[in-house]
Amino acid sequence: MPTVDTLADALLKIGVDAIEEESLNAEQNAAEAKLREIEERRRKMTEKPNEEMANPNEHRREAQIEGMDNPQSDTPEQPGAELDPIPITRTWFSENYGMTGRQMADLLIKANDLKTLDAIQPLLKMEKQAILDSFVGVSPNLVDELPLTDLDYDSLNLYSDRLDLPFRRFVKSWTSSDDAGKEDAEKTWRSTIDKSSRLSQREQNILTKCAGILIERGALNAQTLRSYGVSASAAEISSLIKSHGFLFDIISVGQFSKSVGRGLFYDVKRHHILLKDADQFLAGLIDNGGRVKLDSRLIPRIDIKFNAPNAPWYVDTLKEELGVENISASGRGIVIEGDVAVKKALDISLPYISDNEECALIAKALEGDRDALIVFAHDRLATPAEKTEILKQNNISYSDFLNIKKEVSING
Repeated sequence: MPTVDTLADALLKIGVDAIEEESLNAEQNAAEAKLREIEERRRKMTEKPNEEMANPNEHRREAQIEGMDNPQSDTPEQPGAELDPIPITRTWFSENYGMTGRQMADLLIKANDLKTLDAIQPLLKMEKQAILDSFVGVSPNLVDELPLTDLDYDSLNLYSDRLDLPFRRFVKSWTSSDDAGKEDAEKTWRSTIDKSSRLSQREQNILTKCAGILIERGALNAQTLRSYGVSASAAEISSLIKSHGFLFDIISVGQFSKSVGRGLFYDVKRHHILLKDADQFLAGLIDNGGRVKLDSRLIPRIDIKFNAPNAPWYVDTLKEELGVENISASGRGIVIEGDVAVKKALDISLPYISDNEECALIAKALEGDRDALIVFAHDRLATPAEKTEILKQNNISYSDFLNIKKEVSING
């Protein structure tokens, strides 16, 4: 069977010169890019090393202040002679000592070093204030008023996204209520923050197993997690991850359907993307909202709905896995474009795609199958006149076309 140079060339040979393109929303793309830029800028700012703590004398050197060796000499008044206060961030102890403030305090208590413990109390309080200040509308001055434990502060740091709304609701209720209202607010907060204690051992084992598999293999859906040995139904896995996944750093990375577990992929929080099952990952995306089509230039493309803020990271990983460049993140998801990229994507994912005639047709067309090419083009032309014209140009009657279509479908 002869191969074709490009799908566009082959379509032109059978009489197709244009197919309506469903263009992506350029404004939405620009907005998504801007949001990613802002998020990257924010991340870099929060990860910037604390230069003042690393070298507290740096201010003095930069200000060109020369000390005076004579102890009887007066201190010279020079610009920059006074250092700015050391900024205490919400993760100051972790950044400087590799442990949380709570862990540091526990260590000092076990060592019976009460003098040092007393000395770091102001730092512990300032770190807690920084944690409170990181939540919109929460005053750091509430540090001595809110009934929060050290474990609460650790949880607020670790799961700030998940706890943001319930925590702000709790603070609002607490600050605007009488004593009885404060008690109710605290009970509601306790039920939220202590969810992990209500997990059975079996449920903890399920989530621990899921997290381990995701760390090793990358993003997977509930059904695939089950196939890797998680002893629970796909529905139960999805439900547990939704309610308690944040306790195990499990997050959702794409939503394609409202039905439980269908089209929802999970991963663990990480600074890079791992995809050892790129074939099944792509198949799941295409199965749940992916569309194979031709643009106005007759170039094949796969549009995939992938509602995830880290979609660009998955794009980079897919490029590496497929060895192609024509994959991009758009406002609506992920786009795979061009003969080579689409063919490679379909080559690895087709065995896992359930009943996707479009994918099978375009895969055969990309291999040079003329019948598949005609069927694919015919079914995507906009008007009956265009459909009739393509059959006429290729000397095919409508009855013959139906037979060809049936044959292509059977062999696909």
